[in-house]
Amino acid sequence: MTAARWAVALPAALTTFLLLTVVIERIFGRTPMQRRLTTLKQYTVGERQVAPPMVRRWQKALGDFVEQSPGLTSLAARASPKLDRAAVQMRPSEWLAVRALIAVLAALVGMLLLPPALGLLAGLILGFVLPGMLLGAQINRRRKRFADELPTMLQLVLSALRSGFTLQQSVEAAVRDDEGPVAEEFSRALSETRISGEFEDALARAGERVESSELTWLVMALRLQRETGGSLAEVMQTTAETMRERAYLRRHVRSLSAEGRMSAYVLVALPIFTTGMLLVVQPTYITPLFSSFAGIGLLSVAFLMLAGGALWLRAVTKIEV
Repeated sequence: MTAARWAVALPAALTTFLLLTVVIERIFGRTPMQRRLTTLKQYTVGERQVAPPMVRRWQKALGDFVEQSPGLTSLAARASPKLDRAAVQMRPSEWLAVRALIAVLAALVGMLLLPPALGLLAGLILGFVLPGMLLGAQINRRRKRFADELPTMLQLVLSALRSGFTLQQSVEAAVRDDEGPVAEEFSRALSETRISGEFEDALARAGERVESSELTWLVMALRLQRETGGSLAEVMQTTAETMRERAYLRRHVRSLSAEGRMSAYVLVALPIFTTGMLLVVQPTYITPLFSSFAGIGLLSVAFLMLAGGALWLRAVTKIEV
């Protein structure tokens, strides 16, 4: 690669890396301790209010630019449910703008490292798909954390119920000092109930949002208890014990299948990593794969086989509980 190409590729790659870092930070967030310290700094007496970071201002400006177009706004709105399920503090227009910018920069890097047509196509696809994959990973991570923390939260609600509180008062007392996904969804359900509607309906919407079958069962149990009567504490006790046993079984199955999942990750990542290393270390050795018709055909077959193997390994190692 010539010096001119390196002079353009390195800044573009660095910019793409920084944008992906921003996306990961916005999706996965900071630690609870960092959020508490930030809140304390904002509301401490005598502390000067700090202006938003430059990256956040640029992100807002990009979102405002996207919202000027009705078509782009409608396209960005499709990501709103996923952003809601992932609890990402980002507008759909900002999310679309950041994904498009990453795709453009990745396409520029691909055109400099690979043949122009192939690099453009690969960069656009990878740059636009990778943030979506990160968002999906955050949704799955939050869903699993919700399922693991729900029995503990129900135990706290049960303790408050036995102390004489109502159901809504018990939930409010349980989520007051918590910051997990269960506390976030229960707090949102309480807020929706204060505006209008029933608490069970708000919980049902939360269960659909996080795709939690356990929360759906809880809503069914609460509605049956309201219609038929009986002890609410006993219903909550039985539900919490059932969920705790399911969470234990789920963790046990994941520990038993950890070796297979790790093997799947390694087998899928190995050819991709090897290709990238050859492109950096010995580009002339692997360039014919991207510049000749036979090489592109072999790459297409290899990609299809890799995708098929990844789907098969995922089906083998994924065990529903």
